[in-house]
Amino acid sequence: MIDALLVMPPVSEAVQFPYLALPQLTAAWTARGHTVRALDLNLEYRDEVLVCRGPARERADDAPARSAGDIYRNVSERYRSDHGALLLSTARDRSTGFAQETAIQATGRYVTQQAARDGWVISGTPRLGQLDKLVEAARDTWSARWCAGRLEAVIEEERPRVLAFSVPFFSQVVPTLVLTTLLKQRRPDLRIALGGPTVQMWAALLLRRTEAARSVDHWCLGHGEDFLTNILPPRSAGAAASVRQPTPLPAHAAEGLRDAFVLNDQPMPDFGQFDFADYSNQAHQFPYRLTVGCYWGRCTFCSYGNRYRDARAFQQIHPDTAADHLIALSERLGITDVAVADENTGLRHLLRVMEAVRRRGAELTFRVRARLEPELADPGFCRRLRESGCVQLSTGFETARQEILDSLGKGQDAAHAERAVLNLTRAGIVTNLSFMDGYDHPNAVDGYHDTVGVIQRHPAELGLDTMQLVVAEPGSYLWAQRERPDDEPLVTNDGLAFAAGRVGGAVLDDTATEAARQRLLRMTVEAVPDAERAGRPDLPHRGGEPPSEDRVAHRRPAPGPAPAARPRFAVALEQVGGRWFLADVAWPRMAAVPPALAPDRDGRFTADDPATHRWLHRMLDKRLLVPDPSAPDALEGRSA
Repeated sequence: MIDALLVMPPVSEAVQFPYLALPQLTAAWTARGHTVRALDLNLEYRDEVLVCRGPARERADDAPARSAGDIYRNVSERYRSDHGALLLSTARDRSTGFAQETAIQATGRYVTQQAARDGWVISGTPRLGQLDKLVEAARDTWSARWCAGRLEAVIEEERPRVLAFSVPFFSQVVPTLVLTTLLKQRRPDLRIALGGPTVQMWAALLLRRTEAARSVDHWCLGHGEDFLTNILPPRSAGAAASVRQPTPLPAHAAEGLRDAFVLNDQPMPDFGQFDFADYSNQAHQFPYRLTVGCYWGRCTFCSYGNRYRDARAFQQIHPDTAADHLIALSERLGITDVAVADENTGLRHLLRVMEAVRRRGAELTFRVRARLEPELADPGFCRRLRESGCVQLSTGFETARQEILDSLGKGQDAAHAERAVLNLTRAGIVTNLSFMDGYDHPNAVDGYHDTVGVIQRHPAELGLDTMQLVVAEPGSYLWAQRERPDDEPLVTNDGLAFAAGRVGGAVLDDTATEAARQRLLRMTVEAVPDAERAGRPDLPHRGGEPPSEDRVAHRRPAPGPAPAARPRFAVALEQVGGRWFLADVAWPRMAAVPPALAPDRDGRFTADDPATHRWLHRMLDKRLLVPDPSAPDALEGRSA
């Protein structure tokens, strides 16, 4: 018997490395004398979807194609059935460059499709009160059966006193409630606990609005490090008191953060139960936290920052403590690249940590999420960051319109932000920027145009992280400012982010929200920085040879006769209804092969007349086809 089975549930895009909550809680609970088994069910679910041991796949010739969408779905499903294992192995292979990036994109899309098919991903504008119907409908699907069966097998093996789920993303809410209701029905004595950022935000509303939430015995609204000790009495207490009674939720989520947690007292994360080779990570890095909370905390749309600011719960780890941890972890894992997992890393604090690492003779690189702080106006400060090991900075640019930034409490100067990004890039630090729309501001449309203008002025310097609608999350200042019922329709970032992305209450009416969504969708095509465009086969380059190791995959065809060509990796070639089709399973798009042209038995096309020459040139230009890999210089013709 163990004290806790700690689970990261589906569905999340967090498959680059172990989600830090699991190794961090494993270390903290073990240090307090508990026995812990950590299980990344999110990762295992992805693998199961890809290796085709799951539901029967609909093959292209099993059902009539009624539309182009039907053809694409059938061809794509056939590709997953035949080549899912290859996609998975390539997603883990850091030596393949563009092929790995393509495989990661494809695997994420397949996971989202399967989860959506089984009702695990919310769509439309549901209300919280409708989640019970979604949970009930999703209980008897393949996703539910496989995940519940996997958990039951581990529970049978380990006999945990508590089953604990860490729930960082809203996309995990329905799957988690499906699993807790199923397991509670089958094992009434099983004690179930939930924690994580999404639980901190939504627990009170879920309990008020959903019956499924009653399958949960314990809700952690603060830091989880002491939580297990608080709900588990000593083993000597006897069976009658095997688990303490649930404690009532605090009136406000921020109050749960006012606990005895001290960041500097926590052990370094324990990655012993995780194999980094199982994760899709192009950079080969490990996560670490330098802070909890956000030192700024004023951005009105950020529940995380607002709650930590209200609770006065922001903490930073001492640079010497962090340096000791980082060096020990790097030596233990054989990894020298650190993904700082903070929502917002103070750059001066980061620099102190990095320099403490260097003083100990270690060479580590750092990738961080931070604000575009005033110090970044100084090119010398940016160079100092780079020389100390910072190689990538992700940040919320949001908008180039100053009055919108001011209305959000962003505390950011738009002109300075543009200069800061240029300074960072020129210092050799890659920038990944997040942009937003859907503001309740009269100049929202002007802000969109201003932001597009910044991207188009600096396409070579900017990098893209995410684009998302503003939503009001519980616990945020934006949520508190509104006078609306707590069971209003939910707004998602469907189409802009994995599994609908951030979810919350509407800021605008339906028409204005959809207009903002469409502006962001246009931005993903019309105003894409060069760094993002180079990895998007569905977008043409602005001109010139792309600066990429995958020059053959991205190469525009030269004038003249088209070479022999075959489908690029992750492009399916399938015959449906007597017609051949090419379908890109990573970046959804499709092309019909001319009736007069057919591939040979190896999937290779050759042109015999001007019309087929032109078609092959177009497909090479669109990067659906690549030169035949049997040619000596064809580096990226890998086709399944």
